[in-house]
Amino acid sequence: MEQDLRQNSQPEAPGCGTNNVDAILDELESAGAPELLTRAGPRGLRGSLQALLRMREFSVLSATILLFIALSLATPLFPQLDNILLVARQISILAIIATGVTFLFISGEIDLSIGSIYGFLGIVLASLIAKFGFNPWLALLIVVIMGAAIGFVNGTVTTRFGIPSFIVTLGMLSILRGGALLASGGWPVMIKLARDDPFLNITSGHVSGLVPTQVFWMIGVMALGGFVLSKTRFGSHVYATGGNQEAAILAGINTKWIKTINFMITGALCGIAAALLLGQHRNAFPLTGTGYELDIIAAVVIGGTPLFGGAGSILGTFLGAAVLGMITNGLVLLGASAYFEPVAKGSIIVAAILVDTLIRKRRV
Repeated sequence: MEQDLRQNSQPEAPGCGTNNVDAILDELESAGAPELLTRAGPRGLRGSLQALLRMREFSVLSATILLFIALSLATPLFPQLDNILLVARQISILAIIATGVTFLFISGEIDLSIGSIYGFLGIVLASLIAKFGFNPWLALLIVVIMGAAIGFVNGTVTTRFGIPSFIVTLGMLSILRGGALLASGGWPVMIKLARDDPFLNITSGHVSGLVPTQVFWMIGVMALGGFVLSKTRFGSHVYATGGNQEAAILAGINTKWIKTINFMITGALCGIAAALLLGQHRNAFPLTGTGYELDIIAAVVIGGTPLFGGAGSILGTFLGAAVLGMITNGLVLLGASAYFEPVAKGSIIVAAILVDTLIRKRRV
């Protein structure tokens, strides 16, 4: 039953309804592929192509590739390896937090406090190391637990009292931003660690002197998140909760606890992201993360995870983060005004939501 719920909640990719898929396959047959299609059988190549063309990730991947080609043609600096690694490093923190937000979106919830959690935990981490002399790794463990605890509060208030999550987390956004300012006195908190300190090397160093370690953190977190969503019982429960909560409850799923865990995952990942940023800059600012929730939500939405839950993937979120990273980097290389960046990002968010709405209307 859980598997049926999950399958039924998966929307079609933009422009890839059944009629469009059949038309594409008919074109393949007219181009000389009928023998291959018939030999593959009804569940062979034709079925595989139908599944591929209906995937949300296929559309997002196509858009990502087209954007990469366009920027590469517009400026020869963009496709260079150093620049690609720079983009990967720039999106790593965003993608790590967006992994947790993907879990939340799929289960039908939202967290507007992620930027403030991220900034607040950065101040706490820097203060533990600089002011109280904590071992950096112990301090990291503490802030990850604190992040999970903040997520637990968000999830508990949302699910136990029936208050919409955007209201609960909007309040938490203000609370934690004020907490960061109070804890720091409004000033940045600097840490003093040796250049070769293992904490700095692991959070912000380079592998083979080339690839930033933050990229490996991103890959590890997203790979683990993708595995949990697609291969575990918990992942099935996340999809079922967002796809049809009433049916999920009838199936014996504790949807309130599922949502609360997702809030906790998001908060914990904010703690990891704060450590990566602190390792990179060696100081924490109380206003770090202001407005960052918009970029993170944009990455998730662009990646094909609908606002209403029940569908989505970590791969799509990664592609959404890559699109945002390429846009930001490309505009800088092209010498565009910094004021144009929010215009471009906002336009993409609106377009992604519009596409998702049209898909849902077609499925009704």
